[in-house]
Amino acid sequence: MIFNSRQFDLEVFTQFPKSELRSVSLFYKTDKMKRLMEIPFEVTANRYLFTYDPKQKPAEKIAYFFVVTLHNGSAYATPVDSAGILTPVVQPLVNPVEYYKQRAAYRN
Repeated sequence: MIFNSRQFDLEVFTQFPKSELRSVSLFYKTDKMKRLMEIPFEVTANRYLFTYDPKQKPAEKIAYFFVVTLHNGSAYATPVDSAGILTPVVQPLVNPVEYYKQRAAYRN
């Protein structure tokens, strides 16, 4: 089933001073897309937010990660695993009604 419900937010926080930031970007891909999409943010704050609307881009799952680059040439990505390898979040997009029905069934 393809998820066609409410929007949700993908966000990242940085601890770098704004003067050191060159760029902050979200990279994401749904199971219906062939390539990663880059969403560059304006470097204006320590919190960056992207709202995904499944009505505009229906999918069954989304994978995403964030990348921060600094003026000194350093680059940082999140999330990473215990070995320091970039490991995108893979989020199934479940119909909320079905999700709560399944949860209720497990409680009984």
